[in-house]
Amino acid sequence: MFRAYDKDGDISYSIGAFPTVELIKKRREDLIAVALSSKLKMTDELAEILAGVSDKTTVDDKAIARVAKKGNVFMVGAFRKRFAAFGEGEHVALVRPSDDGNLGTIMRTMLGFGLRNLAVIDKCSADVYDPKTVRASMGAVFSMNISLYGSWEEYAAAHKEPKYLFMLRPCSRPITSVEKPEGAFALVFGNEATGLPDEYAAFGTPVIIKHTDMIDSLNLPQAVAIGAYEFTKKNFTEIT
Repeated sequence: MFRAYDKDGDISYSIGAFPTVELIKKRREDLIAVALSSKLKMTDELAEILAGVSDKTTVDDKAIARVAKKGNVFMVGAFRKRFAAFGEGEHVALVRPSDDGNLGTIMRTMLGFGLRNLAVIDKCSADVYDPKTVRASMGAVFSMNISLYGSWEEYAAAHKEPKYLFMLRPCSRPITSVEKPEGAFALVFGNEATGLPDEYAAFGTPVIIKHTDMIDSLNLPQAVAIGAYEFTKKNFTEIT
């Protein structure tokens, strides 16, 4: 069961205790097996969580080594990949993201702002279920609805929500000055290196995050974090 990860396969792995616990809590129906290290220090809380999947849990150092490939990993979960069309709703769309770590960080950030729907566009994108992505998401991937689209045209045909395209264009409006919609919306971001093509400006409202000229640009996870905050802050009350 535990073998080298295959991007084209139906199974992936959660590496580490925290993401594996999130897998058990949020996607137990997709859980296949859990491998524990013989060096794992069991706590009462962890024992209680694992008790619910005891029939799928074994102590297996070799299985962990085959998947994790690095030391200091004490738990690995094997699970079935899942994709889900989420229909009209608030979501983030990423056009050809290229870095697994960034993709995982973005999912964790989205969840922090209550955005659970993610569209990933282009077959050459980073893998949402690569174990590196799963680990970088700290298990947030198990709370997400994820849809994959082979092209922008395929995505646009499925989603008619107002689109806010984050791009460095003369016509782009500062994100702080854009009136936020009451209903569904899409926050669209391009590749880490190239951003969105200029022609995408015609598909919605181009927006920009203003910053000093001391840097060329924000990185992709930072941009998504700021965009997600600006479009969801109305949902959060200030803590005094």
